[in-house]
Amino acid sequence: MKPQLFGKVVVKRIQDMIEPFDASVAYPDADFEKLSEHRDWLEPYFYNHEKKIIDLNFHSFLIQTPYHNILVDTCIGNHKTFGGMLKHWNNREGPFLENLANEGISPEEIDYVMCTHLHADHVGWNTVLKDGRWVPTFPRAKYIFSRNDLDSSRERSKNPQTAYIAPSFNESILPIIEYGQAQIIDTDFSLDDSLTILPTHGHTPGHYCIKINSGNKKGILTGDILHSPIGIIFPEWSTVFCEDKIKSNSTRVSLVNDLTDEDITLLPAHFGGTTAGKIISHKGDKRMYKFNK
Repeated sequence: MKPQLFGKVVVKRIQDMIEPFDASVAYPDADFEKLSEHRDWLEPYFYNHEKKIIDLNFHSFLIQTPYHNILVDTCIGNHKTFGGMLKHWNNREGPFLENLANEGISPEEIDYVMCTHLHADHVGWNTVLKDGRWVPTFPRAKYIFSRNDLDSSRERSKNPQTAYIAPSFNESILPIIEYGQAQIIDTDFSLDDSLTILPTHGHTPGHYCIKINSGNKKGILTGDILHSPIGIIFPEWSTVFCEDKIKSNSTRVSLVNDLTDEDITLLPAHFGGTTAGKIISHKGDKRMYKFNK
C-alpha cells in the first residue's frame, strides 16, 4: 500500500503476514454461488472461486500526525500461545518490527497504540517476551482499550467455555495494564483534531472504528467490521469470528450504506492487494471495492 495522505495525516501499512482461509469456515451462512457475478473484481486479491479461499491480510496501520505516531491494531505477535483453529500460529516468529523499522520508526517512537478490539490477531505485538516476561513492545505508548472489550475479554478468559482466549489476554493485554500503560475509553474519544473513534459494536462488545478528517480528506480504519470485500457485497453475512452475529450484521449494513459512493477512504484490517480503497455502486444496486490509485 502506498502511503495514504489526509491533509497533514499520513497512514502507512505495516505488514505482519498473509494467510489463506477457508471461506466456508469464515462465512458459515454464506451462499457462495452468489459471488460468481463479482468474480471480475474479487479475484485475484480477495477470493478464489474454485478453491473457495479468502486471503486474509494481517497488518497494522501507522498513523503519523504532526503531533503523534499512532499504531492501530498490532496483529499476531511473536512467541504467542495459540490453540484450536489457530494452533499453527503458536510460537510463530515474524518480521513485524523490522517492517516498522523500514518506515523509520522505532518502538520507542510510538506514542499511542489503538486496538479497534481485543481479539488475539489485533493485540499480539502489544507485548514482547523479554527475559521470560511479557513487557510492552512500545515503552512510551499509551494503549487505547475499549472498556466494554476489556471487561468482556477478562470475563471470557476466566470462563471454561471461552478459556481459549486466556493466553491472548494474559500475554498481550494484562501486561499493558500491569505496566500502567492502558488508557481505558468508553464511546467518546478523540486524539488530535483529526482522529475520532466511531463505536461499531457487534464483532466484539466494544469494537470501534477510527475516523480521520484532515485537510478536507476523510478516511476510516474499519477494524473487523469488514474482514473481506465479501462483506461489502453482502453485509448481512456475518463471520464465524463475530461474537454477536445479529448486532454485527446490523452494524455492518449501516456502515456499508453510509460509506457507499462517499469520498471516504477505507483502511480495512484484513484486505489484501493495496488495501486502501472506496466502496462504490456496481451493476445497478450492487457494490464493489475499488482500490485507491
